[in-house]
Amino acid sequence: MNLLINALFPVGNAAGWCKTVDEVRNLARSAAEVIVVGSITVPERSGNPGNTFAIPLNSLGLPNMGIEKLKEIGPEMVRIAHEAGKKIILSIAGFDPKEYRQMARAAQEMGFDGIEINLGCPNVADGGKRKPIASLDLRLTEEIVGLSSSAVKMHDPDFFVSVKMSPMSNPLQIIDTAELLAHCNIDAIVTQNTFPNALLFNEDGTPTIQTPDKTGWAGFAGSAVKPMALGQVNQWRKALDSFGASSIEVWGVGGVETGKDVRDMIWAGASVIQVGTAYFTYGPKIFSDIGEQYLSL
Repeated sequence: MNLLINALFPVGNAAGWCKTVDEVRNLARSAAEVIVVGSITVPERSGNPGNTFAIPLNSLGLPNMGIEKLKEIGPEMVRIAHEAGKKIILSIAGFDPKEYRQMARAAQEMGFDGIEINLGCPNVADGGKRKPIASLDLRLTEEIVGLSSSAVKMHDPDFFVSVKMSPMSNPLQIIDTAELLAHCNIDAIVTQNTFPNALLFNEDGTPTIQTPDKTGWAGFAGSAVKPMALGQVNQWRKALDSFGASSIEVWGVGGVETGKDVRDMIWAGASVIQVGTAYFTYGPKIFSDIGEQYLSL
């Protein structure tokens, strides 16, 4: 079941920047049509230490309150969103398939309208070592998505399930993953997290972003990624259609900060568009700004 989102302006926030009741309240008052909370992990995480954000790079490491603390405020987030007439979904990021299943059920029990299974984060470290990107492993993707989706769909077949991927440079990888997901009980693909392993230097030659593994490799986001993001959207739409999965929506994300960007995402094949860096930079007002621009085109 796809979420009923206003087709006139099918735009919401990307996961990463909304993790408190106040942030949900601000988004509920904005022109955003759908609210994404998280990503949330099972344990509380402080995130990666040091300088982890400098546009266009970031390596935050999923800082969040953890699922147990979210249970205390999640129902209030849902109430605020629903009273504003908006859908609200929870982005979840586990360290193994069972954690994803646990958080999927918790989201459903809290009253969220759906989940975003985040398989694409490139910036998570555990014990000083970088965690592999799950969406680049077909077997792991199948296990996580299967467990998470079945855990919620058995209780409510209409509960919304989306899967957030890492961007893929190899078109055959998109095709292979689309063939797999076409047979899963999901409702949407969120086309990308940040582009992994980008690098910038300070004036003294040290990496701009500090990472636990000391490489300085960080996620690349912001307006510069838009052409690549459009390519991801278009490839996912065509690949899913080729496997008879036209009912699975493609949610586009990456480099969106104007009304024209929204139109281009729709032209590429996106049903819903998410705004990440621009929301972090300009706040909830960005949605009314983008909306006015888009509706005037």
